[in-house]
Amino acid sequence: MAALCARMTDIVNNTGVVVEIREVEQGDDDGKGKLVAKLQKGDRTVIRGMKFLDRMAYLGPRSIHVTAILATGTTKFILKAQDFATYGRLVFRLDKQVLAVDLEEMSGIRRMRPVRFLASVWANHRNGRRGS
Repeated sequence: MAALCARMTDIVNNTGVVVEIREVEQGDDDGKGKLVAKLQKGDRTVIRGMKFLDRMAYLGPRSIHVTAILATGTTKFILKAQDFATYGRLVFRLDKQVLAVDLEEMSGIRRMRPVRFLASVWANHRNGRRGS
């Protein structure tokens, strides 16, 4: 299987509580959006940095809502979709029960990770399928 490299963004949960990351479209009144990731205490994950910007091109503007679930309620931080493409690492932390984020820039080469994408696209093309 062929691999394609893509710029990835590390997401780290240093809050000590569960963190939910949701993609919310402009005009979404309830602000729930689509769940992208749910990170337990100390978890980390990697997503493709351009993921949200690619969708903005054909679905419209969106923001990323990060919610920390505390014993006393929730605290929310709203990021621009651009932040995931610009920064190499986002570290979420609590500062006096308020969610905060440390944005760390990385060089493009340090962010590159292999993505298994090319072979499935080629196979679908050969089989005459689209959109898979």
